Amino acid sequence: MKELIICFRLSYYQICYNNCFNAFNGVGIPCSPKSLFEGFKDYIKNTYYTSGCADVPCDSDAGFKEAIHTAQKADFVIVVAGLDLTQETEDLDRVSLLLPGQQMALISSVASVSKRPVILVLTGGGPLDVSFAKSDPQISSIVWIGYPGEAGAKALAEIIFGDYNPGGRLTMTWYTESFTKVPMNDMNMRADPSRGYPGRTYRFYIGDRVYGFGEGLSYTNYSYKFLSAPSKLSISGSFKARSSRNILQEGSGLDYVNTYEVTSCTSLRFYFQICVMNRGDMDGSHVVMLFARFPKVAKGTPERQLIGFDRVHTFKNGSKEISILVDPCEHFSIANEHGNRILPLGNYRLNLGDMEHSVTIEIS
Repeated sequence: MKELIICFRLSYYQICYNNCFNAFNGVGIPCSPKSLFEGFKDYIKNTYYTSGCADVPCDSDAGFKEAIHTAQKADFVIVVAGLDLTQETEDLDRVSLLLPGQQMALISSVASVSKRPVILVLTGGGPLDVSFAKSDPQISSIVWIGYPGEAGAKALAEIIFGDYNPGGRLTMTWYTESFTKVPMNDMNMRADPSRGYPGRTYRFYIGDRVYGFGEGLSYTNYSYKFLSAPSKLSISGSFKARSSRNILQEGSGLDYVNTYEVTSCTSLRFYFQICVMNRGDMDGSHVVMLFARFPKVAKGTPERQLIGFDRVHTFKNGSKEISILVDPCEHFSIANEHGNRILPLGNYRLNLGDMEHSVTIEIS
């Protein structure tokens, strides 16, 4: 590697200012603040910085020419873009999920002239619609770093230069810009296609998304092997007759039972046991996330629901066995449209990456 060019939208002094601004909000003032650019220079001395935008709002393209010219000469390019506290705070809501001002134009322009696909680093506390970058073959990877602290520059450099294997997962859904058309005072969680309402959160949202809750990559590949879990669970006991408001009928059988009537909840619990295999040549940590898809027996059933998760540390080409406790009365129960907590009967699909396991709940 000969040269590395950082097209960064904030100057060193603006970063220090933002850190100090954070301090007044209870975050604290870093003892030794360091810009991301300085973090990269610790690895590659022959590193150059060009500010394509004068600030985060990026209302002018006056700096584009210099950034593009420098990128054309560089061997590798990293573009840092995104948000800061001029765009979002506790009392400042965003009205758009797109990058501010002309940031998107700057990123695309720099990427188009780069000798190799660029790395895009995004700052900010929330989701961004970066669909343009996701589909651009000249952008090789996207790293979301939130608002990095005092050691953020060192951490980012270690990730980009391969000294640390990242294993993060998105804690939220990254919606497309079209989601901003959904009225914010409509807090219904469940989707309503009849009026074009897509729902909210990963559990109910059925619209377009840039990235989904729980997505994330690392420098190694992981696979799973199913070890042990039941395929059938039986609920024993009798259930009182209920009105049609509290129970749905399918033929002569029940579709669900109210959870307060299930006296065998403890006996229904089981461990979902799997083997996590590191298929790559780097040690790393990996977040295992177990999701469930429910029988569609009640209106507004979640699309999927997180049952449990665990972070697993594995050696390269190694494996580790783990287990996740599943409590059907807690993890499989849902609130129906009348507000009753119910446990649907029928077939559940437990998803772990590409692996799927079916569990049927029935009344004995």
